[in-house]
Amino acid sequence: MADKHLYFVFNNPNPGQEEEFNEWYDNTHIPEVMSIPEIVSAQRFRHRQLAREAGQPVAQGYLTVYELEGNPDEYMAKIGAAVASGEVQMDGAPFDRYSVNMSFWLPVTEKVEKSQ
Repeated sequence: MADKHLYFVFNNPNPGQEEEFNEWYDNTHIPEVMSIPEIVSAQRFRHRQLAREAGQPVAQGYLTVYELEGNPDEYMAKIGAAVASGEVQMDGAPFDRYSVNMSFWLPVTEKVEKSQ
């Protein structure tokens, strides 16, 4: 369990570029990031506002959850090298670089699931 981490990336598209953002994320970014051996899965989510929150601003409307096996520092070094080499394309990516929020989480328990 010590080598497993969840990597959360909260972000937003650039204004007026939601379609391009989703296209880039699904068809370019995730496949490129998945080429880094430590990443074993990725799943994207869109914020779903509750009725009682209607009209309230949301800091980030999208979340990508990556499952990582290994050391997050080593993974980030590999991602940095892949971006520098162009293996992972970030130049001109249609996301708001000022609102992105990334964090790694280490499990403290095993996953608890309902029995069938």
